[in-house]
Amino acid sequence: PYIDILPREFHTPLHFSDEELMFLRGTPAEFAVEERRQGYREEHEKALALVPESVIPRDVLTFENYLWAMTVLSSRSFSKDLMAGSLCHLTSESEVLLPLLDMSNHYPRTPVTWTIDDDGGVGFSNKAAIEVGQEVVNDYGEKSNEELMMGYGFCVEGNPLSCFHIKLNYSQDPLFQAKERLLAAVGLDKSHDQYIRACGLPRDLLPVLRVMVMTDVDLHFIGEDVDRDLLDHVGLRNELRARFLLMYLLEKKLSVLESSVATVPTNATTPNARVALAYRTEVGDILRSTIAHLQSAELDVMARASRLFESGGHELPRYICADKPQQAVAPSKRARTDTTPSEQFLGVLITSESLASDQAFHEASEQIDVNEDVLLTLFLLRARMLSSSPWHAAIRRLEGFKHPMLLFEQGVYGEMLEEMAEIHESLFPLLTEHFGDVFPPEHFTVDRFLWASGIVEAFRVVVPPRCTSGGSEVEGICLI
Repeated sequence: PYIDILPREFHTPLHFSDEELMFLRGTPAEFAVEERRQGYREEHEKALALVPESVIPRDVLTFENYLWAMTVLSSRSFSKDLMAGSLCHLTSESEVLLPLLDMSNHYPRTPVTWTIDDDGGVGFSNKAAIEVGQEVVNDYGEKSNEELMMGYGFCVEGNPLSCFHIKLNYSQDPLFQAKERLLAAVGLDKSHDQYIRACGLPRDLLPVLRVMVMTDVDLHFIGEDVDRDLLDHVGLRNELRARFLLMYLLEKKLSVLESSVATVPTNATTPNARVALAYRTEVGDILRSTIAHLQSAELDVMARASRLFESGGHELPRYICADKPQQAVAPSKRARTDTTPSEQFLGVLITSESLASDQAFHEASEQIDVNEDVLLTLFLLRARMLSSSPWHAAIRRLEGFKHPMLLFEQGVYGEMLEEMAEIHESLFPLLTEHFGDVFPPEHFTVDRFLWASGIVEAFRVVVPPRCTSGGSEVEGICLI
């Protein structure tokens, strides 16, 4: 009798028509539907291999019937925890079906009380008196509209729990294992699935991203014996890298969503299509509002970097610089107001464009056939030498910094050290002989050259095209 009253049709995306599924194109649900369908197909194939035909005939154990049965379970089951006491021994499964009680609809924040009768029956109450003709409702729990649509086939208008799901996958990163150990040490190793709501970012999202963008130098100095608080702000350079990465991920998701609009039907003519369209619209709204919020916060970080640079302060991580980080001061009267925070930040970085600020060095560099990293290394030493350089104080602050290649002279670091030493040998004393005033020997020793090359390698930042006036990415060294 129970099976007789179960619905024969469902409205979850697994049961959408091809046209209704088109409304999910470009959304996380599009891929979730295919992933879940493939999982059920694999389960069905196993069932066909394990269940004798004498038990379930093959015209009954079809994939369509299996999908129907699985949807019954996924949309109508309850946790076994409701069956306290003696009833728990009846099943080893974590979920059970409770006939009739599974007919109640979802109404958010409905007070619900579950009880166990003396005879083992399960009781259900809305706590308040139910009037004649009033619907008895349930609260399915704190679920986003994506969860409600995927599990039950409906959405709740204005659902405050609605979110956008992203999966942080960096398994191809050569430093993946080291970063996973660090995340595990601070209890964030299970935080790769993140759910972004319109009201703000999840608490653990930025800390995980800060680890994801760490360099081998960061990981070397930070170690694995670290407290969770350190990941609330690793440093200004790391903060920008993390925010640049998050913006890239979200803008890419939004681009996929918007580019799929042309393939979405013009009108939602069925209930399933209208649910899917409501979800699709919500996904776009969440992405756009989150991106706008992140852009504003990103500009604030860049503006803070510019003020720190101007005032001689810094926000270097404590494992890089022992000096206590300084708070950014208010903009001075001589601070430029005709440029954007991103343009001001580019002036903080040491880039290939910075070389022109030192005319003597710039003229000499045009006659040197080396790559950009080597030029930046030489420029760092030149700025260290000249007290008039705007980067002089920031470079001097890093006198005690040692790249791991200076500490471990074997393996990859040993190869780096050997290569940079050979480059120095190819340049000096030749540069000193031709440009003595620009490259005095006492300031361009091999030890200082190796030290400066380590800074170039460790303090690199890539500013995305959307933050530059030229529309192309800019790579530079951030010493703040």
